[in-house]
Amino acid sequence: MKIRKLYPALLLSAVALAGCNVNKNIDVPADAHWSSGTSTINGVITVGAGAVVDGGLRTINGAIRLGAGAQTGDLTIVNGGIALADGAHAGKLEGVNTAVTLGKNALIGADVAIVNGDLRSAPGTRIQGSAAVVNGDMALCGTVVSGHLSFVNGTVWLADSSSVQGDITAKQPKGSSGNNPPPVVVIGPHAIVGGSIIFERPGQLYVSDSAVIHAVQGATAVKFSGDAPSGVTLPKCPTD
Repeated sequence: MKIRKLYPALLLSAVALAGCNVNKNIDVPADAHWSSGTSTINGVITVGAGAVVDGGLRTINGAIRLGAGAQTGDLTIVNGGIALADGAHAGKLEGVNTAVTLGKNALIGADVAIVNGDLRSAPGTRIQGSAAVVNGDMALCGTVVSGHLSFVNGTVWLADSSSVQGDITAKQPKGSSGNNPPPVVVIGPHAIVGGSIIFERPGQLYVSDSAVIHAVQGATAVKFSGDAPSGVTLPKCPTD
């Protein structure tokens, strides 16, 4: 997944939202089954526990909340938060100016792409695609990512035996003035990285002595023992 594709996709989504609900919250009752998705501007979309929405959910200036075991299609948000409770399922997830929290055993069926925001996932979460964050942190805790991870500015923390089957890439900012803080990658205890760990600019890499990694490019791994490296500020797991 290329991060630059996110911007036109969300712009098109915003245009599509022009004919949707405005200044209105949308509530899908628990255990309901909606045959199509919905969208709103300046409103919150809440899907009750066990409910199923066959289509996608989109909002600008609001929030999207999925209850325990709820299932939906793709999620798109501009300016607001996304929260999936334990066992909730969604398709692709895209957001700008957002914070995303995935509960225990949540499932994202495709890619996650975030511009200006954080991604936090609880144990048992599966992301069946790649995850990309521009300007934000990732705390992946007991999480399996079937694709790649990429980020520009921030910290990536693989905790609680998480695994990433592809590469982890700290990307070079576009048009950088050189004032960006160094990217940080921390591979926690018993975590596994199946691909390479790549730094396109100078950064910091910390690897637990019980983790499994392969090739490293552009950085020197600093080994640590215990739960986390000392002196490093880490993003928190949703369960913390």
